[in-house]
Amino acid sequence: MIGIYLALIEISIFGILAYNIKKNTTNFINLNNILYYWISFTILTGIWELSFICNYSSVNKLSENLLKNNTHVWTSNYNIDTILPWRFSQLFYAEYGAYADREYMSKDNWSRVIESSHAILCGIFSLICLLYKSNGNSKEYLITISISMGSQLMNSILYMFNYFYQTTQKYSVNYSTHSFPTGILLVNRPFMYVNLLWTLCPIYIIIYLIYNNNINDMK
Repeated sequence: MIGIYLALIEISIFGILAYNIKKNTTNFINLNNILYYWISFTILTGIWELSFICNYSSVNKLSENLLKNNTHVWTSNYNIDTILPWRFSQLFYAEYGAYADREYMSKDNWSRVIESSHAILCGIFSLICLLYKSNGNSKEYLITISISMGSQLMNSILYMFNYFYQTTQKYSVNYSTHSFPTGILLVNRPFMYVNLLWTLCPIYIIIYLIYNNNINDMK
């Protein structure tokens, strides 16, 4: 099965599971949909990130093969069991390392620091906040979701600022060259646009939480 189909099935399974959990959990029913599904997706992302860190060498080799053969995971064939989150993540990060951020192929620790910090501060705290919410612990829920989304926003800002800086530095693997161009607003590296979600979604959730809790305080 080609990679794009695996991606669609992976996201579909996630959506179905998240929907049914929300539908059948009393304290989740009235949660804002964007908030709930993004928090849930952040938990899934944490699983992907842990797999990337644990399989760093394998992901690097896969990235190198993609570049060597001028191929993409989205149009390459894989076994159906690759749909398992800890296996699918290796395809995702291999594509990302080859065609978006090549520091994910390097031997330094920057990419692993970014991913591990996100997995711990965002993924784990997202899981904890939903557990608190399911048990009706409102105060603890607000604390943990604030830690998760605040960390995610800061993580994204620092990461993207550093990335844009790297594209202007000749020593960097992400420097804009004829063989690895950025184009205007990274148009030639479209996979980088996934990072918009990791910036816009936490901004929305933080504003939503502040606004709604201010309204509740005035009642």
